[in-house]
Amino acid sequence: MQTHNKEPSPGDASIRLGTTRVVFLLGTLAIKVPRCTSWKLFLNGLLANMQEREFGATGWPQLCPVLGSVPGGWLVVMRRATPLTYSEWSTFNVRKWRNRSTYVVPVENKWDSFGWVDGHIVAIDYGS
Repeated sequence: MQTHNKEPSPGDASIRLGTTRVVFLLGTLAIKVPRCTSWKLFLNGLLANMQEREFGATGWPQLCPVLGSVPGGWLVVMRRATPLTYSEWSTFNVRKWRNRSTYVVPVENKWDSFGWVDGHIVAIDYGS
């Protein structure tokens, strides 16, 4: 698979809604906070942020780096990744990529759980 070179520009901004979190994409950063649509989703969003903070601390190169966080899962800040194209996703072998020799990368087999950072595919949503 060819590496992707388009990086987010500093002026790019948008909001993405996940099931348990809201993601603010601001320039080169992705800021994740729990959704407040229900108590259960809010708690799951806190847990997802705490899990990403914990797994991010492993330093595994397959995970999008966590740049900062607030204890308790209130906020996680990551590098903003460039989404995979449909063509890239259709040729990506998730099973092979996830199963490492000493661990399994904790990411769902979904197109929007992956992106490009520094020319490498990384998991961008590993909090579930």
